Amino acid sequence: VVSIPFAEADDAQRAAVLAPHKTGETTADFTGKRVLLAEDNALNAEIAVELLQSIGLKVDWAEDGQKAVGMFEKSAPGSYFAVFMDMQMPVMDGVEATRRIRASDRPDHDVPIFAMTANTFAADRKKCYDAGMSGYIPKPIDLETITHVLEEETGE
Repeated sequence: VVSIPFAEADDAQRAAVLAPHKTGETTADFTGKRVLLAEDNALNAEIAVELLQSIGLKVDWAEDGQKAVGMFEKSAPGSYFAVFMDMQMPVMDGVEATRRIRASDRPDHDVPIFAMTANTFAADRKKCYDAGMSGYIPKPIDLETITHVLEEETGE
């Protein structure tokens, strides 16, 4: 085990890392919109939550695909603006969780669902789209990619 001590980031450093990159092209306003994040790795989830919150989104976190499906099913229809789905999780992976959401008889079963994975091979992307995912976000995730896929898929 290797341990590399780093000082805790201060508020200014966190703000600099998490601040959306202003390119002049983004006009979307995600403030107050709720998203569901399915991510089994606590550190990855913490980073994703902070990034998503930095653009105004409210985030509900599920530790695996089964919990994500349960949270979706228990929510009021239309509660979620989008779902961010890790592909490799215990209990139920992102592909199966997406299939279950898509197979739901709820009126919002077509909610945008974005795959989040480090696997960037064409076969992996095909598996995501075949399951009914709306888009693909490679890990490590960043604000520019998140904002782009949300704007593109949701028309915001």
